[in-house]
Amino acid sequence: MAKLLVHESAGIREFEIVDNEVHMGRELDNTLRLPDPSISRHHCVVRKVAGGYEIQDLQSSNGVLVNGSRVQSSPLRDGDRITLGQVQLTFQDPRPEVSPTVAINREEAPAAPLGTVRMSAAELAAIHAGAAPEPKIELQGQGTTGPVVNQPAPPPVPPVAPPPQPKAFGEFTHPGGASVYNGPLPGFILPYLPDLPDDAQPTGERGDFLTRLVAVLIDAAPLVALWVVIFFLQHILFYILGPGACLVAVLIGLLQLIVVLGYTWLFIPYCWITFGASPGKRMMKLRVVPEGNPTGHIDVSTAVLRMLGYLVNGVLLGLPYLIILGNERKGLQDIISKSLVIKVDR
Repeated sequence: MAKLLVHESAGIREFEIVDNEVHMGRELDNTLRLPDPSISRHHCVVRKVAGGYEIQDLQSSNGVLVNGSRVQSSPLRDGDRITLGQVQLTFQDPRPEVSPTVAINREEAPAAPLGTVRMSAAELAAIHAGAAPEPKIELQGQGTTGPVVNQPAPPPVPPVAPPPQPKAFGEFTHPGGASVYNGPLPGFILPYLPDLPDDAQPTGERGDFLTRLVAVLIDAAPLVALWVVIFFLQHILFYILGPGACLVAVLIGLLQLIVVLGYTWLFIPYCWITFGASPGKRMMKLRVVPEGNPTGHIDVSTAVLRMLGYLVNGVLLGLPYLIILGNERKGLQDIISKSLVIKVDR
């Protein structure tokens, strides 16, 4: 029996498809209710059709994705991965594949040619004697006659290999699970950066306040360590050089400013755009994605708007960051940039 596997934070919930139509959405009148803010009230419908099942978008806000591609209506095959807003489902229909060679029922066999079979007396006598002569067929409305030609049986159709099944939910999309990176960053830093976004699958849940806060603190840890090192270095220089260390201290301060700006306004956004997450978010199993596309990448403009949101948070002493505690789990930076921070499985 066909079923839908709903991937939730607490595990996988199975829903067997017993009706001809399964309506999915946030409202209580749906056959399969998905109480997630990213799901529309009446999001989509899975219906049984000749030969299988299909899914149709009911003009939802965030759309329907099948194996990562947005669709309005699409047939479903065993193993297809469905994305509805921030909710991931897997369609299972373990029925055997239909063979390319299809048997035709007798009722469906092509009808014999319309016409009258005319036989002579000699041919009738031959039939009664046990010999089967070649009958001649004259079609009504046509004056030509001729023997019935026995067509040779067509050669058997070789079986066609079914197309490769889409990868199951959570599998690596790179061979062997290895990430491929050809960017400008040096090789020694790559083990500390996030994997490519395709290596992780959304769990259908947005990042909560505490998880996101810890990720931000992890990302800020190198800046704090740099400040501590420079603070002690400046004091040591003042102790050794005396007043003459002022110029050196100013140069060190300028270097610190350049490093801080480069880290916050270049390195972190670069990680969002290229890898889908900063190092801190990767450690907390989070990913930054565009609204309505949990497997997509944000672009440069979205990353800049997110940084502006963080800048406003800093100016206002972090108070706007508390918006994440709401039901939508969206902070000021998410609202401004129209992006989301979601949880992934690794």
